[in-house]
Amino acid sequence: MKLSKISSAVLVSSLMAASVAQAAVEVSGGVALTSNYLFRGVSQTENGMAVQGELTAAHESGLYASVWGSSIGFGGGPGGDEGAGMEGNLLFGYASSVGDVEYDVGVMRYFYPGADKKGGEPRLSYNEVYGSLSYEGATVGVNYSNDYYFETGKFLYTYVGYEAELIENLTGSVQVGYNKFFKTADAADFGLVNNDKGYVDYTVGVSYAYSGLDFGLAYVGVDGNGKDAFDGAVNKVVFSVAKSF
Repeated sequence: MKLSKISSAVLVSSLMAASVAQAAVEVSGGVALTSNYLFRGVSQTENGMAVQGELTAAHESGLYASVWGSSIGFGGGPGGDEGAGMEGNLLFGYASSVGDVEYDVGVMRYFYPGADKKGGEPRLSYNEVYGSLSYEGATVGVNYSNDYYFETGKFLYTYVGYEAELIENLTGSVQVGYNKFFKTADAADFGLVNNDKGYVDYTVGVSYAYSGLDFGLAYVGVDGNGKDAFDGAVNKVVFSVAKSF
């Protein structure tokens, strides 16, 4: 059956619009296997391995949406939680630059399928807003939650980091962050002791790109406050291998 001139024009216009929209959005992602998943210095897997994956759709305007997930294993987190087997992160943000300075802002949802308690019990899932500035390998950033993990109240995470290529395909990185609770009682509910309201975490690592894979080796640690609170779940060497697409 032949198309009329009008319907042909509409079809061509629709195909062109779809082609432009497709070209304007870039989809990327990756998978990784790590010997230990440490989040802000603390193991989320009882020092066991984790499988992780990510998918991001980024528009040329700077808007993006991303979903990230990891296997986890809590044997008795804050409040005696049991049964969390997966963590998911859902992000909606905007990234752009002014001259050589790059910035990234957005909102993020941390969720734990099947693990949130019901009937008025504290929930694991929480939201954060975030922002960062980067310049020639250096980054400063901040994350804020009005009600942090396990309903432990207002929380602020600030960090600085630096990344640079050491030799071809070998990159070194370092990051230091500070985890701050606004109330001593909330910090105690999270696990901190001795009336401490916060702790420092840090990461020093290298990554090597070879044959389409990224191999990483890092030391992840915390300061004395964190070690007093989390003991065997901190200060670890972590090995990882990742594939991006």
